[in-house]
Amino acid sequence: MFNIKFLGTANASGIPVFNCHCTICKNYKSEGKFNNSTSAYIECSNGEIILLDAGNDDLSQRFNSKKLKTIFLTHFHADHVLGLLKLRYGKDKIVCYHPKDKEGFADLFKHKLSIEYKENKPFEKIIVNSLAFTPIPLKHSKNTTGYLIESEEKTIAYLTDCAGIEKHSMEFLLSKNIDECYIDACHVPHYPDTNHLNYEQATKLLDKIDAKSSFLIHGSHETLNYINKNNINLKYPYLIVT
Repeated sequence: MFNIKFLGTANASGIPVFNCHCTICKNYKSEGKFNNSTSAYIECSNGEIILLDAGNDDLSQRFNSKKLKTIFLTHFHADHVLGLLKLRYGKDKIVCYHPKDKEGFADLFKHKLSIEYKENKPFEKIIVNSLAFTPIPLKHSKNTTGYLIESEEKTIAYLTDCAGIEKHSMEFLLSKNIDECYIDACHVPHYPDTNHLNYEQATKLLDKIDAKSSFLIHGSHETLNYINKNNINLKYPYLIVT
């Protein structure tokens, strides 16, 4: 059975935020903790690594002794692709699946080096090491796809960076028996950002998807500080990685 492991579950700034003195950031600094931007990986039974997003700058060091088989990008915002700037200099070819995007990020398409970019197609399965990855269109400021990851034993929905789930994507999710669902919940209610969900919106979507286990991800320091300060009891927990 495969497991998804998170390298970070915060928003683009990470936590603690540079020079921030909110309670959350103060606590993180005092305890020497850091939660990086949201990204994850799967270590396959043969030892090969599959990345879900590649925002961490240290990926080339973290997985230097492993075979990095494939990367599944949700979109080309900086906090999801920065690691590619170094990974592309590796000696082994890495296949990187991504949603349609003419610009990509920086000069990644111009200087591909060891990265082979392949545009995914919504709702068309991609099989890697007996795992099926299905791109799911999400609402965001850049063209974005989450992924449904399936094996014979487990089904996981990875839905980071979204402002909502359109009808055809929700119908697809509802057709599946999902064991674990991870969804963007960056903001507090009424926050003026139309590119990410707040935790109340995310909770309603998780209620509808009805996975066996559900988690909020992509949380900001403002949101976590607000929840703690106001003693808010969440139906679904924020997944925190430090």
